[in-house]
Amino acid sequence: MFHFESPRVAEAQAVARSIEGTTAFPVDTTASLQALFSQYAAKRQEVQVSFRQLVPWLKVGERATHYLHPYPAKLLPQIAHYFLATKELCPESGVVLDPFGGTATVALEACLSKRTAYYADANPLARLIAFAKVTPIPAKRAIASLGTLKTAYARSRARCAPNVVNIEKWYSKPAIRQLTRLAATIAAQEDSPIKTLMRVTLSAVARKVSHTDARLSVPVFLKPNATEAAKKNDVWGRYEEQFLANVRRLEELDALSEGDALDFLSVADDARRLAQGCGGQIPEGTVDLVITSPPYAGAQKYIRASSLSLGWLGLTQDVSLKHLENQSIGREHHLLADVQTFQRTTLPTANRLLREIWRANKTRAHICSTYLNEMEVVIQQLELVMRRGGHVILVIGNNVVCGKKFESSRYLTELFERHNFTLTLGLVDDIKSRGLMTKRNKTANVIVCERVLVFKKL
Repeated sequence: MFHFESPRVAEAQAVARSIEGTTAFPVDTTASLQALFSQYAAKRQEVQVSFRQLVPWLKVGERATHYLHPYPAKLLPQIAHYFLATKELCPESGVVLDPFGGTATVALEACLSKRTAYYADANPLARLIAFAKVTPIPAKRAIASLGTLKTAYARSRARCAPNVVNIEKWYSKPAIRQLTRLAATIAAQEDSPIKTLMRVTLSAVARKVSHTDARLSVPVFLKPNATEAAKKNDVWGRYEEQFLANVRRLEELDALSEGDALDFLSVADDARRLAQGCGGQIPEGTVDLVITSPPYAGAQKYIRASSLSLGWLGLTQDVSLKHLENQSIGREHHLLADVQTFQRTTLPTANRLLREIWRANKTRAHICSTYLNEMEVVIQQLELVMRRGGHVILVIGNNVVCGKKFESSRYLTELFERHNFTLTLGLVDDIKSRGLMTKRNKTANVIVCERVLVFKKL
């Protein structure tokens, strides 16, 4: 591995020439990217980079609607921006897909680059947030709707709380009463982009007023002090504050998009079913660029992290969440009977390691083998929907399972190369912040760096 230092990058940044004449993308990254390709081709060694340094014009913090709602393990916006700030990988009017779209970090940057964004995700909360993030709403209309909502909320006498897991553990009685009235009031509104914004704001506030540790992705009880408790019991005050902050974010979205309509399409709720004829909406051979950060094997409990919001918004059938967890790639929960039998993958190199892990911990081995098998199905779908010459930007981390290094990047590279892709660039970026990622247990460790791999469809 070696570090990336190139005068061409500094020159490109100093010139800061626009590729499309937009406020959202002021700098063309073509020269920088070409230098990376050249350095990698010369030695075929991963190049150490910092995407924050590669994209210094994107400051850490707020940009458009990226922070409309918290979500675990968000992709760094600078990564998506860097690969979209050039026409090398995707034409000006091309199609950009993220099959693990989360809260639309890639989709939002793709829309701001004037391209068509295809989006997919298994989590209904993520899909709701994504729609809110890419749907401009005039500020005056949004603020007027807030006033109407406040009046209706004051009149509400709703008392039947929705199915929220362990509701009395996570909330005070005053907060439960207020959230119940607010959720019912929002549910009674006519379907519209404003209602979607209201629901997303409710979701964010439901987490803020709960007795959970905000530093952790999954709900972990944290008893508030007297001052914090008073704030958590003022549900409307927190809601109004969050809603107005989100309106300001939407105003910036409108400014960065220069008033243009954003071309966004939700194409699937399962990355294993993307293509037409397979359950998705994407015609074969139509996608120019994929930028995605798939889940790691057992490394994030996305559904559990969303459990409170899913309940308050009525997005789950019951409090168990099993039906949603079962749709998630990288999930941790499997049937005991399945775990007892060693499950092979199509990769001999992975099978040897998985057999060792299975002897130590059958559950962890089954999680990893299921992950690789399901990721191969995703890669087969990408092979179908991508055009020849298109590119995949894969952001992935290697982790340690039962004391053994599980090289997801190596295994996924083998799978991509098996399905008519070739690796053209390998980058490594240290993780400074992965949103709400935390260590979970002694058998699966935290990922401390990410690999950004670029594949070309043959």
